[in-house]
Amino acid sequence: MCGRFNSIASGKDFSAVYSADLLVDELGPNHNVSPTALIYVLRNNDTRRVLDVMSWGLVPSWSKDKTRAASMINARSETLAEKPSFRNLLAQNRCVLPMQGFYEWQNLPSQTKKPIKQAHYISRTDNKPMTLAGLWTSWKQPDDSLFYTCTIITTDANEKLAPIHHRMPVILERDSVEVWLSQSKLVPYELLTAAKDDLVTSEATSRLDRVSNSVSAQLSDDQTGRLF
Repeated sequence: MCGRFNSIASGKDFSAVYSADLLVDELGPNHNVSPTALIYVLRNNDTRRVLDVMSWGLVPSWSKDKTRAASMINARSETLAEKPSFRNLLAQNRCVLPMQGFYEWQNLPSQTKKPIKQAHYISRTDNKPMTLAGLWTSWKQPDDSLFYTCTIITTDANEKLAPIHHRMPVILERDSVEVWLSQSKLVPYELLTAAKDDLVTSEATSRLDRVSNSVSAQLSDDQTGRLF
């Protein structure tokens, strides 16, 4: 899965890279994005490519409330067409989530029942922003305003990342971004595969701070082993 990531580039920069209209005010840099946080989302809006802001954690349009949003930050690529929460979004509600990299936890051997968790920061080897495949939707709030949310699509991890975790986000290259965001209602399932091993790199860190600390870099090793 992908449960924490790093988004520090400006919306203006993201929108320029992907020739998108920036619809919202800039978000501040966030080194420690957590579920239900507001994040940048690249999507099509009628005939335009736009960079929008949504809450991370899908709230299906038919939900009674928003309580399950934090548990729907990821969607398994293998079952998208089967799950009611996702299958109706595949034709017209595909999106891309831009970021610098994401965090994952590896379970290490332990002499107690409680596993030792090692945090890893995973980014591109070429230092370019990552663009992850996702889905978005809107939910009508009690005051009739619309609440926009999204989820990240995951797949089996590639050989390089499998020792850390068995799942990873679907990372799209630039030409794949265009296909994923196309207006075609035919779903390009062939894109929902693991990135090549040489595309990603991982860096172990003994420090990943509480989600309340979003303004400082998370890779400074403080030797405490503290993850949250």
